[in-house]
Amino acid sequence: MVANIQAYLENLQQPWGQLYYDILFEQLKDIKGKRLLDFGSGFGLVANHLAKENQVLAVEPNEEMVALRVQDHPYQQCVGSLDQLASLEDASFEVILCHNVLEYVEDRKAILKEFTRLLKPGGLLSIVKHNEVGRVLQTVVFENDTRKALALLAGQDLETHSMGLAQAYDLDAAVEDLALEVKDYQGIRVFYGLQDNRFKGQEGWRKSMLQMELAVCQEPPYRDMAFFQHYWLTRS
Repeated sequence: MVANIQAYLENLQQPWGQLYYDILFEQLKDIKGKRLLDFGSGFGLVANHLAKENQVLAVEPNEEMVALRVQDHPYQQCVGSLDQLASLEDASFEVILCHNVLEYVEDRKAILKEFTRLLKPGGLLSIVKHNEVGRVLQTVVFENDTRKALALLAGQDLETHSMGLAQAYDLDAAVEDLALEVKDYQGIRVFYGLQDNRFKGQEGWRKSMLQMELAVCQEPPYRDMAFFQHYWLTRS
């Protein structure tokens, strides 16, 4: 399945797409005064938000997404992928973000090696990834598709609505021979992806659901059932 950029953008403009960023921005709120790389920056929503209080370089391979990006605050935007990373100096960033990207690439290990090289010692790597348990829960509860859920349990990749096949991967295994250590993780989309969409346009839904999601995003077992997990790694 080829990525449908317009469908992806329209999804982000829905209440559930906006709520994802409400949660993520709250989890990123302590990042201030940093030299920051946003790899796979998409429409620039995170880069733009963090550029209010940080020096941000955004890298995105898809020219269509870059053309539609948000830029209310100044940040540098590049079109590229691994080639762009290779051109950057060692230990040049205090924070690197890579959100919902590594599921869709073949060169995951090469990208993580570049992140290790580019991070300063003690620097932070923020990775948002699909969670296999959350993917199965949504498929059974929201989509009511047990056949698809059983296929996911058997190891089949998840076909997302607009971005193609998302391949599950083990983050600990991906970084086991790198100078990166997983420190903590939070859940994103614990509850709201399980609700019928007819509730999500109601007045006050976004605010009340944000409060609910933030109340449990760092708590087991809720964070272990979320559709996305937000991992924090440090560079040793």
